[in-house]
Amino acid sequence: SDVQEQPFLIPSVIKQKDGILSVVDNPAYHYPENGLYHLKQAMVKTAMKQWDDPVLTAYKESIGTTEPYRIRDFVKSSAVFYLARSLGEVRAQIQKRMKDFGNLPEDYMAVNLAVPVADAEQPEINAFYNQVLAEAWHLADELADCDSISMQDLGLLREKYSVNEDRYTVEACFIYPEVSANVQGFVRSRVSSPGIYLFSDTGASTVDQSVFIFGRRNNMDHLTYLAGRVLPFGSSQIERRAAECCGRIDNSSLETWRKKKERGEISPELSRAREWIVKLLSWDTEKTLAFAKGKLYVVDQLNNIRLIFGGGGHSDYPYRTAVMTPFSGQLFRKTIQPDVVGLPLPRDLELNEHQSRWMKRLSVAYGLSFEKNELVS
Repeated sequence: SDVQEQPFLIPSVIKQKDGILSVVDNPAYHYPENGLYHLKQAMVKTAMKQWDDPVLTAYKESIGTTEPYRIRDFVKSSAVFYLARSLGEVRAQIQKRMKDFGNLPEDYMAVNLAVPVADAEQPEINAFYNQVLAEAWHLADELADCDSISMQDLGLLREKYSVNEDRYTVEACFIYPEVSANVQGFVRSRVSSPGIYLFSDTGASTVDQSVFIFGRRNNMDHLTYLAGRVLPFGSSQIERRAAECCGRIDNSSLETWRKKKERGEISPELSRAREWIVKLLSWDTEKTLAFAKGKLYVVDQLNNIRLIFGGGGHSDYPYRTAVMTPFSGQLFRKTIQPDVVGLPLPRDLELNEHQSRWMKRLSVAYGLSFEKNELVS
């Protein structure tokens, strides 16, 4: 199971029933009854006031209302609970391993949070993420061992923070583009070379794409973004489309199709879902490339583009197939075969063979582990 193979994963699903928020007992189960999932996307849609987006359906049903201000507060509370509890556990582990932490005035603990580069450029989303992160960081110690809490008690804790918002907490929290975090290991490695890159990162709910130029000036590394897009074709869309083919999209059906997908089963429903992603993602990848091309002074520079694939949801089919399709399309005068660059293992980590396989899922976490002034911008 994922839990044994990748013990560092923290389940990103929580539940709400009868006014009580709680963690999911079985982390292998992604669509539990009363579950609230895709929290990151729910935060984005809330910040952008896209109240009719399907990702918010579970949240609206959970509290039985479509009133925007109540949905906003519920999504924020859910995110604060999830993040504070997770960060609290991390802080507890640091205190456990470094018994004397905090004895020196220079001792300092901070947190970096990654968001897709396209979302990071939206002021509303950035502000929403900053608010949630600051509240969660402030409440982390209090909620570290908290498996459940009433909405009322959580509301009181959140209100207390908003009254006593402290400068230390705000300064300790930093929002950073996900693609930049993802390529930190690449940028710092011996194999990195200046040039133009397309990064395609497949998560559970979205595919985050960025085209950027990596360069070095005066012994300093620089990333220049030409395009950044968040596309709704993450790996959970495979089970959702398969479930829709059967006319049932309840939690039980989604969980059944997810397990079939993870086992690599072949069925007409899953095949149609993957074909649908190939078709739409290839179109959107072409748009990402076209948008970047429009920003280049020398448009032929795009012919030298290299690809980086990442994310826990990435697979050759449909994702690699879809991203490669536009390179034999109308955007290029002749078909090109871009090099695919693997993300190298960080030189400053001691990893055995088993742990090395984890880096596919931990490249963002590694990139975020640096103090914010050390991050390549």
